[in-house]
Amino acid sequence: MISPLPPRARRPRLTTLITAGLVAAVLLSVFAVLGLVSHNARQKSEREARERLQQLSWQMRDTLNRVVLSAINDIKLVRELPQISNPRSPEEARKVLEALQKSSPDYAWIGLGHPDGKVYAATQGTLEGQDVSTRNWFNHGHDRYYASDYHPTTLLGKKLPGSADPWRFVDVAGPVTGADGQFRAVLCVQMSWNWARRLVQSLLPPGAQLNGVEIFVLRPDGTVILGPQGMEDTVIRSTSLTLAQSGTAGSVRESWADGKTYLTAYALTGEAEDRSNLSWTVLVRQPEAVALASAEQLQRPILLLGGLLAVLAGLISMLMARRLLAPLNALSADIENRLAAQDHSAPLPPIAQVDSFHEGQVLSQALAELVRKEESHLDSLRNLNERLETTVAQRTREIAGKAMLLERALAQEQSTQMLLQERAAELRAILDNAYDAFIALDPGGVVLDWNRQAEKLLGWSRAEVIGQPLAAMVLPPLLRRAYERDMRQLAENGGDTVLNRRIELTLHNRAGQELTVEVALAYVPRSSGHLFIAFLHDISERKSLFASMEAMALRDTLTGLPNRRALLVALNDAIQRANRLRQNCAVFFVDLDRFKQINDRYGHEEGDELLRQFAQRLRENVRKTDTVGRLAGDEFVVILENLQDDSAAQETADKLRPALLQPFKLKTTSVTLGASIGIAVHHPDDPHDIEMLLGRADRAMYQDKQLGKPQRIRR
Repeated sequence: MISPLPPRARRPRLTTLITAGLVAAVLLSVFAVLGLVSHNARQKSEREARERLQQLSWQMRDTLNRVVLSAINDIKLVRELPQISNPRSPEEARKVLEALQKSSPDYAWIGLGHPDGKVYAATQGTLEGQDVSTRNWFNHGHDRYYASDYHPTTLLGKKLPGSADPWRFVDVAGPVTGADGQFRAVLCVQMSWNWARRLVQSLLPPGAQLNGVEIFVLRPDGTVILGPQGMEDTVIRSTSLTLAQSGTAGSVRESWADGKTYLTAYALTGEAEDRSNLSWTVLVRQPEAVALASAEQLQRPILLLGGLLAVLAGLISMLMARRLLAPLNALSADIENRLAAQDHSAPLPPIAQVDSFHEGQVLSQALAELVRKEESHLDSLRNLNERLETTVAQRTREIAGKAMLLERALAQEQSTQMLLQERAAELRAILDNAYDAFIALDPGGVVLDWNRQAEKLLGWSRAEVIGQPLAAMVLPPLLRRAYERDMRQLAENGGDTVLNRRIELTLHNRAGQELTVEVALAYVPRSSGHLFIAFLHDISERKSLFASMEAMALRDTLTGLPNRRALLVALNDAIQRANRLRQNCAVFFVDLDRFKQINDRYGHEEGDELLRQFAQRLRENVRKTDTVGRLAGDEFVVILENLQDDSAAQETADKLRPALLQPFKLKTTSVTLGASIGIAVHHPDDPHDIEMLLGRADRAMYQDKQLGKPQRIRR
């Protein structure tokens, strides 16, 4: 007799375990997400706040730099005007300065200080005649551009309209030189500090001040020159100031003197060792509590949402567990009853009871699948035997068909062999009558084939070259090694840079004469290796024609002199040689006086003859190393090189003038006319600018023509 099953301890139901586990998982997930989101939100808020503050600091820094640079550029432009570099009266200079002031409202005062220290001219006549020799802008602006720090000025402040705040200025000054390069005056622009205040208001976005964002501008000693109300003219010591003065830009979290923690972005204006820049420190700060307020506000809704999700998850999991486990519980109870009754012959419970979820469905289908597979295996064995017999019969028929195909292929191969022989004869006839020379080479460069055109072009018969290395016959000794290297590379990798392209080569024929040929090289793979075939076309006559046409394109057809295109190339080369040898070179711009009158009176043929004789006389009266060319019409250019100093160019011009004044004997008359000569000298340290050099010579020539006397060198 079988003893009954021992009593079992009471265990929690699976429904309860699933519900409790799902609720616990939801709560843990909520708290984990809360911590992660809070941490990431705080980091993101801090990173975004720092980026916003950094953008403000960089914008403030760049705008301060641009304002100072704009003032320097205005000085550079104005100093070039003749009314400033060489004024005839204070009124003339004052008009230019006041026009500049109108274009820039922040320019409170613009003045021109003479070397004696007194203001020569100023906007609205303010401070004219006053001694400014002790001012920093005057003392530092003699030889370079200078920008002074933010400062008050009593003398100018009294002259300007009243203001709620004391007048404060930033001075920007620079030297003024004359046409001879000598120092003439110091030009100063005093900008009122109001532009910096307006700049802060324009940079701060709407609502930024309500969020506690504040912008500071500090001197190198930490003095606040622009900042919130009540903090200007105070001294600040902070980590951000130290980092900014070290030359870096960024942001930092730090505590200020008021005991609060701020996110502070910092940047440094100007550039080191440049007196035309101002080394101010720009700080942009925001209270940390304000910057990170959005991250703190995010925690409460996350907690509320997490609690609600936990309650909903518990209810949903309990309902789903009861519904999903009901069939399994019924199946389990039925199995226990059958086991307790010892009825092993009874069938299993109906499979349909556990068809509501995947696991139950798998259990239900397992037994049916075993029976189905057994029957399937038996059917497969029967089918396999039948297919095997069918396959043997089919393979027998295929062997017979392939034997017939093989006989047909042999017959077709014999026909193809005869066709190939005919094609080979046709190809030989085509190659022998081809217009280009044909050469076939093995991978080592040995000639395998050679047509009749190759015999005519290079001089050797086909019988003489077969089996001979091509390089030894047609290439100069200096090119043979490079040819052998290239052939090895072609044999190894196919030579994509050369194959199927036309290249030019210089070869020697049997008589030793040089031939310029155009070569097309192709790579032909074969079963026993590969070969190269080359087609050669003689282009010697075409090259000679192109060279003649290129020479004609660089010559003036009337005088035979270099034309404008050739002159520009020659002048560029002359400037490069002058810079390399540290010597001067000069350009003469020569123009015939009264040439139009001669041309109109005696006709164009006589005018052309005059131009030819004038060109010949120019060539005869300069050195052989100098270049003479015709620019256009009656304008000629002479390029002189290897000049030790500027006087050498002037001496050449003085020698050239008498020769050009000698009478010109034309076909029907004899005329005497002079020439205007403009001189421009290029020194090794001058800019490499051909157009500027020709322009200087052209202007000097026109001054020579207008004044009717020799002009000196145009700088």
